[in-house]
Formats: sequence, structure tokens, C-alpha cells
Amino acid sequence: LLPDTKENLLLCGRNISGTHMAHSNFRAMPICVGIGEAAGIAASISVSEDCNLNDIPARKIREKVGI
Repeated sequence: LLPDTKENLLLCGRNISGTHMAHSNFRAMPICVGIGEAAGIAASISVSEDCNLNDIPARKIREKVGI
């Protein structure tokens, strides 16, 4: 979700990058919903903790999602 060239920018939904095989899974609506949920949670954590998106451990996002 985090591009290499920009800081504090999240990409989600169908505009994310991946291999041809991985992209075939990104098109499924439940996957798009999950990616959007993770992006929203990351943005919320970034604002509430006043930190960069790159500094948020994936573990924190997983805890909020419930996995």
C-alpha cells in the first residue's frame, strides 16, 4: 500500500501494483474491501499517533482488523 517514491501516501483498491498473478486476486471485491479497510486503519493510526505511515508496524493494523 505504500509507494517507494512518496511518503505518507496510501494506495488501495485497484490502483495498487503487483505481478500479473497477484493482480488477478486484487480484482475480487472482498480483497478490495480488505485493502481499503487496512488503508483506512493505517491512516487513522497515523493521525492519532502523529506518525508517518511507514512507521506503523503491520502488526498494529492486523490487530485493529482482527486478524
